[in-house]
Amino acid sequence: MGNSENLLTIMQMITQADQLASQKDADSYIALFSDDGKIEGTQGSATGQEELKSMVQNVWKNEGHTLHLTTSVIVNDWTDTTATASSILLIVDSDSLKNLSVAQISHTLKRINGKWLFTKRIIS
Repeated sequence: MGNSENLLTIMQMITQADQLASQKDADSYIALFSDDGKIEGTQGSATGQEELKSMVQNVWKNEGHTLHLTTSVIVNDWTDTTATASSILLIVDSDSLKNLSVAQISHTLKRINGKWLFTKRIIS
């Protein structure tokens, strides 16, 4: 995989994660993480597939019907096997279209068995 393919894959993954959050698809969302993947941030912390799934399901249930909109994706650094990136997440109520929150997200990724996976997402 060349540099531009890696860059595009990472940027698409970040956007896909937020789209899956809008769809409340916990299984597909968690599949984007390594087995020991982590989320840290304003809604708590979780490590590993089971904790991550439980956490996101609880957070999304409390949100109601929302759109998770990704902007300003920047891949800061990457090699053939690791990457760091940042993005802005805007969460909007689907019914009223009111802004519920804005967050800066830091992403750490690793290519495992040829596939890019999140090892950590920090939401602040």
